[in-house]
Amino acid sequence: MRNMESFGEALRRLRGDLSIRGLARRANCSPSYISALEFGKNIPSSQVVAAIDAALGAGGELIELHDMEVGPTERREALGLIGIVLGGASGALPAADGLERIRMLVERRLGGPDLAFWEEVAWEHSHGVGAHPATDGIGRLSADVLALETALTHVPGNPLPWARVRTRLLYLLAYALAGAGREHESRHWWAAARRAAVSAGDDMRAFVSAQEAIQALYEKRPLPLVLSRAAEALAGDRPSLARARALGARAHARALMGDLPAAYADLDEQARVFDRLPAEVTGDAVSAEGWPVTRLLHSRSLVFSLTGHPGAIRAQAEAITAYPPGTVRPVAQIRLHEAMSIVRAGEVEAGLAHAEKALTVAQSAGYSCFVGQLATMVADQAPAGHEALLSFRDRVAGLRGGIT
Repeated sequence: MRNMESFGEALRRLRGDLSIRGLARRANCSPSYISALEFGKNIPSSQVVAAIDAALGAGGELIELHDMEVGPTERREALGLIGIVLGGASGALPAADGLERIRMLVERRLGGPDLAFWEEVAWEHSHGVGAHPATDGIGRLSADVLALETALTHVPGNPLPWARVRTRLLYLLAYALAGAGREHESRHWWAAARRAAVSAGDDMRAFVSAQEAIQALYEKRPLPLVLSRAAEALAGDRPSLARARALGARAHARALMGDLPAAYADLDEQARVFDRLPAEVTGDAVSAEGWPVTRLLHSRSLVFSLTGHPGAIRAQAEAITAYPPGTVRPVAQIRLHEAMSIVRAGEVEAGLAHAEKALTVAQSAGYSCFVGQLATMVADQAPAGHEALLSFRDRVAGLRGGIT
């Protein structure tokens, strides 16, 4: 590296005869952005520097120079933000990416990102992801995932608390995408959450696997995959939220496979685990990370309804009674369990009409993909040629199409 050479000067030298447009294509940047870097009018992120360094085959020279300049040279970074601030002088707000860059500059001056803030962000999303219509939180979650990844570039190493926050946001995004019917995207985010969970502790790994097992059932992914994810969550025998969820997923999968004794045994074990969970878990009825008695009863109602268990009607009634007055979407799901039992008993038209009412109620609370899958389970109980079945399936397909 030449003495006293700036980042912009080094960039011009390394670019040589390659045009700015050619470098922009290689590094996936705009030509105007490259030009601004060469004249010292912007400060690039570490990711952009790495991309340009690789595109020029600079062997890390630009990365090293950037690391030397970016910390102490406040004038250069501030200069790169002048255009963002002046862009709002006419009355328009700065662009979102500009605001984010300004915030990151402030954070670095304050000593780096604040873990307590990001833990609170994840906590808020865990309360919102199941309480609102499926598509409502995806944009905010995505923005926070991106902002956290940017913040993590200023956190040395991979400390456990930060790995746990990252894993929580990734799993919540996967959960929200699945609820919105975006199953293909959801699977990729589940994979990302599982990889992040490797550094987040065994309990977080088990939690992610258990939740993915549940979602995989509603996405009609292969049952061996569901059982594999459940097995990952069930490693060891310590009572935990992950274990309770995984037992419910395995019971559901075994019911679909026709192994009813094993499915019912899983439900019994799930009840024993519930009795040993800490109060902060069983008392949390509002977040995606709690497991109150309503979810225990909901799980039993579903498996009993799917299998035609003699106690299905009683299980459905207990589940509905356990929910607080005014609860809409979960109760509508139990009504769909009831519809399964009615159809299974041979009263097809009455059962489908019951399901139609439940779907209407679910729509009022923000329809989700999981409701649609339950409605499909209702239809699966009816004889294939029944005349009322076609219009019901069309209704369900129309609802599912409306959220994708």
